[in-house]
Amino acid sequence: MALSVDSKVKDIMRSPEGKAVMEKWAPGSTSNPSMRLVGALTYRKLLSYPESAEVAVHLEEIDADLRACSR
Repeated sequence: MALSVDSKVKDIMRSPEGKAVMEKWAPGSTSNPSMRLVGALTYRKLLSYPESAEVAVHLEEIDADLRACSR
């Protein structure tokens, strides 16, 4: 499955590599119970919320890491 910031959070979390990318950029995010509530959102949409501002500045780098998982 091809991953990117336009993938749904639940799809990224189903992939061990995708989950590792999330942990790299937002440590602890994959073990946060609130993530179940945002599973249907794309990662891009999740990063658009003000609470994600510190991570969102790395959007292009995160996208590159997620795309590398798909190779």
